[in-house]
Amino acid sequence: MVTTTMSKMENVWNTFQEPRCSAYLPNSYMLLLSALDQGWKVIKVELVPSWDQYGFIYLVTLRSQSNQHAQQLILPHNTIVANLLHESGIQVALIASSAS
Repeated sequence: MVTTTMSKMENVWNTFQEPRCSAYLPNSYMLLLSALDQGWKVIKVELVPSWDQYGFIYLVTLRSQSNQHAQQLILPHNTIVANLLHESGIQVALIASSAS
């Protein structure tokens, strides 16, 4: 029964491990790495204004290759994430604030 259930959920987002470690890397970053390792593709990345300590966040939209399921991740705007996106050749769209 468990084997049958897991085979149906092979590429479902909920099956990714959320590592809990003492490293300074955010869990969402580790989820992104896990998703990319499992064959998910980045559809778009937006840099959105935020009230967090960095002033902006990355809103990353991913799509599963096997079942076309889409998922969004929120990542901090920092050098670790920026380097990963740059090294992967992923374009980032800047979303301007609607407040003037």
